[in-house]
Amino acid sequence: MSAFGFDGIKTALSQALEMLPDWQTLNPFDKGKVIDQTFKSILKDLMQQFGMKPGIDYVDNLRDNERSADFVALSKEADDLIIGLLNGKIIAITQHSRVSKLGNKFTVKAHFRKK
Repeated sequence: MSAFGFDGIKTALSQALEMLPDWQTLNPFDKGKVIDQTFKSILKDLMQQFGMKPGIDYVDNLRDNERSADFVALSKEADDLIIGLLNGKIIAITQHSRVSKLGNKFTVKAHFRKK
């Protein structure tokens, strides 16, 4: 692995986003959507560029129970979820509060939804 670390990558991405013409005028929700789309696009492009596929373990120097940042899916469902997220066919919904038509407030738990 390279010695420059991930801070350089994060800084470069942050600087690139700051240079977008309308970045400063976006609200936090829209900034989050841009970051999400950018990250998914970059990840998908890098995986295609290097011939990597979800569900294959590309790290061979780690113990079985050690955390890693490769593209391993533990099941067919996890593999489908990763592919769906990268292709934009599945979106992540964050936990949020809602008010029903009757005026009752309730919390919607975080979940995934197909488009």
